[in-house]
Amino acid sequence: MESSISSQSSLDERNFDDIVLLKRISKAKFPVFLAHSPSLNEYFAVKLFSYKNDKPSVYFLNEARFSALSHKNIISIVHAEFEREGSYQNNKTEYISYLVMELAPYGDFYDLVMTAQISFDDLLARTFFHQLIEGIEYLHAHGVAHLDLKPHNLLIGNNFQLKIADFDLSLIEGDSTIKGKGSKFYRAPELLGSNIRAPELADIYSAGIFLFLLKTRGTLPHTEGMKYKGVNLFELMNEDNDKFWKTHLEFLGEEDNFFDEDFKNLFNSMTKKKAKDRASIQEIKKSKWYNGPIYDDKELIRVMSHYIPNNSRTV
Repeated sequence: MESSISSQSSLDERNFDDIVLLKRISKAKFPVFLAHSPSLNEYFAVKLFSYKNDKPSVYFLNEARFSALSHKNIISIVHAEFEREGSYQNNKTEYISYLVMELAPYGDFYDLVMTAQISFDDLLARTFFHQLIEGIEYLHAHGVAHLDLKPHNLLIGNNFQLKIADFDLSLIEGDSTIKGKGSKFYRAPELLGSNIRAPELADIYSAGIFLFLLKTRGTLPHTEGMKYKGVNLFELMNEDNDKFWKTHLEFLGEEDNFFDEDFKNLFNSMTKKKAKDRASIQEIKKSKWYNGPIYDDKELIRVMSHYIPNNSRTV
């Protein structure tokens, strides 16, 4: 059943009064819907936030601040509505806030990587990693730390460009508090504490985890509180790095040369336990593995169209 919401104020000059919710496209904490504006003849993603104690959600208020971000590897927020009486989920009426966002028609990287839709080689992995780093570099240059980078929050936009999304836990330089502790398996260790001096370095760590996932087609480098054959992989990663790599080769059933030294050096530099020891964006971009070949935009469309046909689009 279609549900409708209307808007009063826009972050651009377009009018979103007739936007209609069509179907839910994300199972995240805050529901995201495919939406359509008949007057604009355009599809969007709409993220809904319920009121709490008769006030807009603090997560909505936080994410709405990032509407000025503009980069090809970051989802655009085109409209923010602070208060509207709306209905969704069995037509229950309540006060809500919502964001109207650019639609990423091919879903997210969790479905792409963790469900083994694609067999990533280094060329494809490096191409998407470049896009992630470009997006992170833009954020950090504007004083923004995302703080929840994970495959669910990395979307696949038109022309198969990676898009960083979901800024409800993000931080802008000058903020006094951090609103969350990131997501298990992808977060930097310091996010579990209370004293974070360089939040942007937590993004570097999470980007390193994502790089490992791309390289291994969905294997996590370590899992918090869990062991592999009695071994704590997080401890190995930091205290016995040679054994860490050997253990993963055994788990993956790969030959010794599967992880080349350039890849290992880059990953190790990004996932140091102490934030101050991690590679900077500039060091990442100078690394040997990073500077290997990538697909250009036309080649990427050709390759990804083979894996994800046009009929797999959300619309």
